[in-house]
Amino acid sequence: MTNSPTGGRGYSAGRGRPAFDATARAMLLDALTAGAKLAEAAAKAGVSRNTPAQHAKTDPVFAAALAEAKATGRTVRAQSMPHGESRYNHAGCRCPVCCRKATAARTARRAAAEDGATERARPIPITGRTPETPPSFSLARAS
Repeated sequence: MTNSPTGGRGYSAGRGRPAFDATARAMLLDALTAGAKLAEAAAKAGVSRNTPAQHAKTDPVFAAALAEAKATGRTVRAQSMPHGESRYNHAGCRCPVCCRKATAARTARRAAAEDGATERARPIPITGRTPETPPSFSLARAS
């Protein structure tokens, strides 16, 4: 195989796998850095979501750039998340707004659970089989 822009796999333009060239890599890394998730960034670059991981296995420079872009993207997503219970639980934000909202939501869930506990705590009646419902299998032994 020759050294082609498709990575030396012998695919011609328009056939086979899409090329993961420098332009596609730059688009992927830019989207990841901006906060997109890997599947979204790969779709924007026009490749499968598995393609970056495959290239990162063989290209240590790209692997480092991919890891850095993912870390930056996680930070961007965490900072853009609105303050509230979700940010408290998932991003570990302990600002006064997030703490107050998480405490209020937790208190409301506990109160609702205590109110509903008496309604749900009923014994399950064990009545056995009724004559109208036949067994799903034969209980008679073949002699």
